[in-house]
Amino acid sequence: MLWASRGARLPAILVTVALTSLHSVAQEHAGATGAEGGHEGASHLERKYPLTENAPLQLRCSATAGDWCQKALKQEPIPWRTAPRGSKDCSPADCNNAGRCNYDTGLCECTAGWTGSDCATPQKRPCTNKQRTIADPRKEPTSFIGPDKRDWDWTNMAKVYSRCGGVCDDDVAICYCDGPMGRIPAPEGSPPGTPPIRRGRPLVTFHMAPTTTWDKKPAFGEHEYHLVYGPQGYCNVTEPIWMPNCGLDDLAGQNCDEPLEPFCPGACSGHGRCNLGFCFCDDGYYGHDCSRRKAGLPLLPSRIPTTPWLASVVREPPAALEPPPRATRRRPLVYVYDLEPLFQARLLQYRISPPWCVHRRHDLPGNHTVWSDMWVYAADGMLHESLLLSEHRTFDPEEADFFFVPHQASCLPCPIGSWVASPWFRGPGGPRPRQMANMLMDTVEWINATHPFWQRRGGRDHVFLFTHDEGACWAPNVLNNSIWLTHWGRMGLDHKSQTAFWQDIYDMEAKSPHQPEGWLVHTKGHACYNPEKDLVIPAFKQPKHYIHSPLLGAPSKPRDLFFYFRGDVGKHRQPGYSRGVRQKIYQLAKAGKWHEEHKFFIGGNDDEHVHGDYSEMLSRATFCLVTGGDGWSARLEDAVLHGCIPVIIFDRVHAVFESILDLDSFSVRIAEADVEKILDILKALPERK
Repeated sequence: MLWASRGARLPAILVTVALTSLHSVAQEHAGATGAEGGHEGASHLERKYPLTENAPLQLRCSATAGDWCQKALKQEPIPWRTAPRGSKDCSPADCNNAGRCNYDTGLCECTAGWTGSDCATPQKRPCTNKQRTIADPRKEPTSFIGPDKRDWDWTNMAKVYSRCGGVCDDDVAICYCDGPMGRIPAPEGSPPGTPPIRRGRPLVTFHMAPTTTWDKKPAFGEHEYHLVYGPQGYCNVTEPIWMPNCGLDDLAGQNCDEPLEPFCPGACSGHGRCNLGFCFCDDGYYGHDCSRRKAGLPLLPSRIPTTPWLASVVREPPAALEPPPRATRRRPLVYVYDLEPLFQARLLQYRISPPWCVHRRHDLPGNHTVWSDMWVYAADGMLHESLLLSEHRTFDPEEADFFFVPHQASCLPCPIGSWVASPWFRGPGGPRPRQMANMLMDTVEWINATHPFWQRRGGRDHVFLFTHDEGACWAPNVLNNSIWLTHWGRMGLDHKSQTAFWQDIYDMEAKSPHQPEGWLVHTKGHACYNPEKDLVIPAFKQPKHYIHSPLLGAPSKPRDLFFYFRGDVGKHRQPGYSRGVRQKIYQLAKAGKWHEEHKFFIGGNDDEHVHGDYSEMLSRATFCLVTGGDGWSARLEDAVLHGCIPVIIFDRVHAVFESILDLDSFSVRIAEADVEKILDILKALPERK
């Protein structure tokens, strides 16, 4: 398996190190004396071991299941060969200034607003006032702007997020101001890639638009007209009396006029310009991260080492260096696809709020890095970027052990799908997993039309990441042979959606003129997770989430809390949320006043008895609850990385790394049917257990 054998970089290796450390920590966790009995007055003595490359093999592989770890560490290195380079030219060579040429395929890869083999065909995404229904037979997106890019009628009160109170950039459905500080588009009939005469100040969503027209008629927005377009309004003067959030990845400052480094995976390797997630490569460089160099051209220095805010977080990919950094390296080798931008980079361009769909971004002052887990599916970007920069990456598909497909399906439902009436895959509407599944089917079709690698082994060596709430339960059957990395390890063929969020119900049929057979015929019949080939991986959390963890350098604290859980306990949820587990434990604990009697703490953010710094509370707890929510929940990571013993309660669901680690050696598992006995079960555990 990829993560099991590759000596993976962030985030998996950090969690693996912490888990193996906890194997020893848990045994010493509550008493170095070896006395049997309950956990009252538990000791806080904890042994911590540095798991470096020089640590003994037995220690490095402690708490693992099977022999995969030792085999991976004992393998013989292989020669590190110089990367192959492509030489197929595109026509035109500059892709009409609206894309980049891929010299492996000879095809243009287009930025938002353009499509076609030469990036000369417009592909608009106009601002609008309503979504499309699944019965809509049209293929073109719904628009509510005129030829001048302005809204048709402010007094029409219908709205979605992209409804524009100014001038719409209909390449990406981003709204900008009108007026003196507003946007001036490129002249009508300009060549592809022509920039606007003036970009303008962002006014990205209907929340920022005026509540009235200039003549006081009610309008669709949410701010008084004078704040936006009055004499001292945001869109009219340099120093306005009011200012909204900038809302874009590349602008900041008090008046949204200070440029920021936007996020692109790998920062375009220091050989390109990032446009909200799409890399425009320097002349002769190619690939979605601009890491490749056309055959026959000399390598040029990357700008990353001379750009401090980039050098601290990324590097030029080792696979791009000539000669290679070392004579040998270890398997596995991973080929990362340069996908059609619609499945990856363009979705990043379509996102609006900077924290969405990414694991890191830049901010003022000085373009410093902000690690962000506000986007709960951030492992998508984290794993993608980690593989781009990994020594296990190869540019040669002929020597690859695995093929990683860096799709952005989890970003598609929200914010992309909720913003405007495009893009849709095989027609609009339906449950949100329908769109994600259809996008992945289109992705495989694109791979097969562009490359031969899927067909060679029927996709068995292709790796897909599923970070959405219920993991790969909705994955299209065309992916059944491939390797799934997921946060949700639910097993068994007989499964139904358990989300309390109706838009995400993955077993709800929906037929359309574009997909008359429905979508479930393409997704039903497989398990959400198969431990024989798939792997449950941790969610990404920003480093400060673990700031008080004794396993990550903070001082050890007495384990004076018997049990701790803070989060959604289902007070306002449907009964199926969390399979009822969180609700039941919360009700039992509240009725029995367990926090007073047993230091058993569980509650939501509105329960005062669980208040306190989250990391500190976990670092003081002996047991921590690990169970689902709408689907997966990152509670095992929280527990393990704070040295807290996980109490796992979800039947027929694998927790993080459970197929490759001996979880029983450092966790407690309780059947859902025994939830009511949780206090008795935990109290009865001997300390040495």
